[in-house]
Amino acid sequence: MLVRLTEVCANGAVTTQHSYMLREVFINPEHVIMIREEKRIQELNERGALSEGLDTNHRFSKLTINRGHTGTEIVVVGSPDLVETKLQKPSKQLLRG
Repeated sequence: MLVRLTEVCANGAVTTQHSYMLREVFINPEHVIMIREEKRIQELNERGALSEGLDTNHRFSKLTINRGHTGTEIVVVGSPDLVETKLQKPSKQLLRG
């Protein structure tokens, strides 16, 4: 089961001024090996350097995703606790029991 999150990514322009955009990303929770808070992006958001209309109180998390011999890191919107909750496997329940 894939989980939908909102990723913060830098636009492709190679300049000293970075611009950022938000996009949906689907993550396989079984491949996430670490979640930590991302303060640098949070500070950029508080200064208004991220997407317009994004609440300055948002928190951000950096996910490390296993790719075999290497890992990939992405930054997503949400505190580490919130992201962990979204990535947890749903418990199985009886529909009619």
